[in-house]
Amino acid sequence: MIVTATEMANEGKKILDQVIQTGEPAQIQRHGRTVASLNPHIGATRSELIRLLGGRGFSEKDSQQLRQAMDEASDVVGYAGGN
Repeated sequence: MIVTATEMANEGKKILDQVIQTGEPAQIQRHGRTVASLNPHIGATRSELIRLLGGRGFSEKDSQQLRQAMDEASDVVGYAGGN
């Protein structure tokens, strides 16, 4: 989607919500030139993962292994969805 800088200034929340809901990036233009891009964040926080995977038949051992894997990923990349 292409939006003008004026639209972004006036309707920023609406545009942000649309990017989140559709997953489509927004190209912000000023005087007909793209000056910025607004891209959806891809991924999930630790609490989102736990919520998404809850009720899927994970045993306590599976849950512990998932937590350990996320902790190890945090050590490698510096952040892996804290909380």
